[in-house]
Amino acid sequence: MIARIKERPVRAMDDTKVHDILTRILASGVVAPGTKLGERQLAEHFGISRDRMRRILQRLGYEGKLELVPNRGARTIDPGLADARVVYEARRVIEGGIALSVTERLRSSDLDALFAQHELEREAIARDDADAALALGGALHMGLAELTGNALVVDTLRSMVNRTSTLLSVFGPNDGPACSCREHGTILEALASRDPLRAREAMCSHLSLVETRLRMRPRCEAVEIETLVRRELERQGPSLDGLRPPPGTAAPADHHFERDSA
Repeated sequence: MIARIKERPVRAMDDTKVHDILTRILASGVVAPGTKLGERQLAEHFGISRDRMRRILQRLGYEGKLELVPNRGARTIDPGLADARVVYEARRVIEGGIALSVTERLRSSDLDALFAQHELEREAIARDDADAALALGGALHMGLAELTGNALVVDTLRSMVNRTSTLLSVFGPNDGPACSCREHGTILEALASRDPLRAREAMCSHLSLVETRLRMRPRCEAVEIETLVRRELERQGPSLDGLRPPPGTAAPADHHFERDSA
């Protein structure tokens, strides 16, 4: 059952901030698959209208970070290894083509930026920050896609990267980010060699290796999503000072009604 929230921020939180907080929570892999994301309860947590909350959830669904079920609302994804085979096959097709396309026309400044991005990933691995390493690795893939100058390619890959981030949070091994970081280095070396076929092979090999490292593993004890939201808000610290109403203050009424399931 979803816990009811007694307090609500008076001042609305920025939509981008809400999106980022929910993205971190959904990527953590500790929310039980199929968990309903209550539109009303989340809106109360963040101090925003239900219309705004609905748009944020719809955006997360479009990005592949949650599932939007008609007439039932938003739920966390329950990924399976069969999904991984489909998504990684698609990524090999798309990203192999990206590597072929950009290798010979990369500017020195493009390569410098990619190597700088990879160095940040290496630093995250060194300080044992797997979440940051995963995000930086995904950004490296997206950076290559953006060099194609094709918005459709970029949007398509972004959706795939979001889906594989969820798969990695559930099925990825503990040393997965470190392995991926080394493989990213191999991809960059191939790009620097200006050999398109070598770059495509390095990219496809990396994606295949990531897929083969995915394993079924016992699920950790699930944590309610509202508990995680509350922790994220508390972690913001002083930035949220003054957002809570005085004790006994009623939250503003919302004229849109939703049937909540337990």
